Amino acid sequence: MSKLITSQKMEMTCEACGTKKEWELIGADQDPAILQEMQLWYTVARKVIDPRTGALTQLMGDACGLECVSVVAVKLAVPPQDEPADNIDLASLRAKNFQAN
Repeated sequence: MSKLITSQKMEMTCEACGTKKEWELIGADQDPAILQEMQLWYTVARKVIDPRTGALTQLMGDACGLECVSVVAVKLAVPPQDEPADNIDLASLRAKNFQAN
């Protein structure tokens, strides 16, 4: 029995400008233009340590060119707006600290 893979596609979306690109990976090594186009894309990564748990996570984003790398880097550096903010009542903590002394 023989097996033949006829299609293997990869799609990337730029996190900065929204450009989408799809490549057929079967035979891509035969076409220098495809390889050159794929090499123009960048993956931007940022490691984040959670101060509460000490857990290390890695945030990643794809950029279609050098123009978009800095935009993706800023998006990874700024926390998403939909995350709930820490609701710490500083006044009550100060009052408890004051009472303890």
